[in-house]
This record gives sequence, structure tokens and C-alpha cells, in this order.
Amino acid sequence: MTTGNLKQPSESDALTAPWASRAVGDEPKVAMEALQKGLTVGLICTKSEHLVTCQESEPLSIVVERNRSNGFDFLPVISGPTEAVSARNKIIGLVEIASYRRGDIPDCDVRTVMHPLSEENLIGADASILDFVRGADRQRCRLVVSGMQIAGLVSLSDLQQLPVRAALFGLITYLEIIMTAAIQRDSNDAEGWLQRLSEDRQLKIQTEMSKMKTEDSFVNELLFTQFGDKVTIIRKSLRFKLGTRVFKRDLSLIQKLRDGLAHANDYASTPEAASDTCRAVRLIEKWSAALLNWPEGRT
Repeated sequence: MTTGNLKQPSESDALTAPWASRAVGDEPKVAMEALQKGLTVGLICTKSEHLVTCQESEPLSIVVERNRSNGFDFLPVISGPTEAVSARNKIIGLVEIASYRRGDIPDCDVRTVMHPLSEENLIGADASILDFVRGADRQRCRLVVSGMQIAGLVSLSDLQQLPVRAALFGLITYLEIIMTAAIQRDSNDAEGWLQRLSEDRQLKIQTEMSKMKTEDSFVNELLFTQFGDKVTIIRKSLRFKLGTRVFKRDLSLIQKLRDGLAHANDYASTPEAASDTCRAVRLIEKWSAALLNWPEGRT
């Protein structure tokens, strides 16, 4: 028996999207590329003409007090008058005011505590939404650049928007495609993987399979499994050497996101939930990459 024994992957292994690598056939990869290319940061950002800004020379205490009621965590900082964003008052950075609403406010001007423009707080308007979500818990606000101009602002709170839901659904679906193909490589037939499930799940799947066979519309047996079934089938494979506890823990977070997307509207309604969403995205990419060619051999 040949064993596909891969190194336990880390989140940092997914520096590039797994669909850009050798995947399960070309069609899923092409579909994922097209979907993510069309779902851009420009679709979810607050446009520049609607931004609430502050001036670099303003006292920080005044800016915080002025914005206590609007709920903004970050404000763009401009070099000129605050009335409008124009050629005469350029955006020169970001200031985070959320923490100051909950504690002491330093006696200084905005310039002292702002984050000047840098690669860390800029993102292209045509960048994939996932490019932002992947690290939005670590860099919670970015200014959106289009051409030579700052076109808007995107923040962690934007993860609730509909285009983000579409991007996340697509990413999770891609993982499920990879998991399905991995199970097929690991087992020669349904009997090989069905026995790894609980008796209740086996009965339900067999009932559905029998029904479809009777109606002469039978399809691949794995299409009757749920996301959690696939997790169990892979985890219980004798050839799974990627860390069953870590896999179960990581996939539980992914399934929580999947269920939230499918059945609720609050999957990222709080900073904590939004941060979990970002972590889930990194885990999806980590395990998509790890399972692309697992197992390497077959019995």
C-alpha cells in the first residue's frame, strides 16, 4: 500500500490561492478564477465622495468626540480642509479612533497617531475580495486605490456585504470539490468510504442512493454526503497523515462559516465573528492546497 504522507500544512503555506496551482481538473480552477476576478474590492468599498475625513492638524480629542455617534473605527486623514476630498486636500493616511472611544485620549493632534499611506493600508480597487478578507483581521481597514487616485475605503465591517458572501460561497464550494475528488482517489467505491460514517448517516445516504437508482436518475454517491460527512470520511482514512485533530478543529471553523452563510445573515456581524471569517478563509486555502493531490498513491 502506498501512503500519501504530506507535511502538516500551516496557514502561511497558502500564500497563493490554491486554484492557481495544479487542481482537480481545469474546470473548477477556471470557474474559481473567473468568479474571484469578477468579485472585486471596488464592489464593497465606501466611495471617496462619501468618506468622513479628519484633518491632520486637528486635535485627536475633537475628532474622537465628533465621531462618537457614527460608529466609524477608522477615518481617512487629509492634508487640507475637511469639507471635501479634492485635489487640494489629499488623503495622507488613516487614523484609528475606535480604541480612543473606550479609553483615554492622548493630548495630541491627529498627525501624531495616524498611519501614513503605505503598502500595508492600500489595496487596489480591482483586487479580489478574498485578497482583502484573507488579512482583514490583521489589517482591518485599507484605502482603495484606482489608477492614480484613492477611490474609497474598505474595512472589516464590510465582510457582511453580499459580494463577500458570493466570494466565500465560491471558495467553500471549491474546497468541497477538492474534498470530493480526494475521497474518490482514496477509495475505489462507495463501500470504501461509507463505512467511516455513523450508522445513521449511512442509512440516510443509502436511502437517498436507492431512491435515485429507482428513479433511474442516479449520480455520484458522494453527492449525497454533507460537508461534515466529507470531513469525517477524510479524517478517518488510514492514509490521512496530515493531523486528524488539527483537521477536525480547522474544518469545524470552516463549517461554522459555511452554515452561517447558508442559514443566517450574521456570519460577520461582530468584530469577533468577522475575524473568525478571515481565519476560516486562510484555513480553507490551507486545506485546499493540502488536499489537492492527497493521497499521493492508491492501495
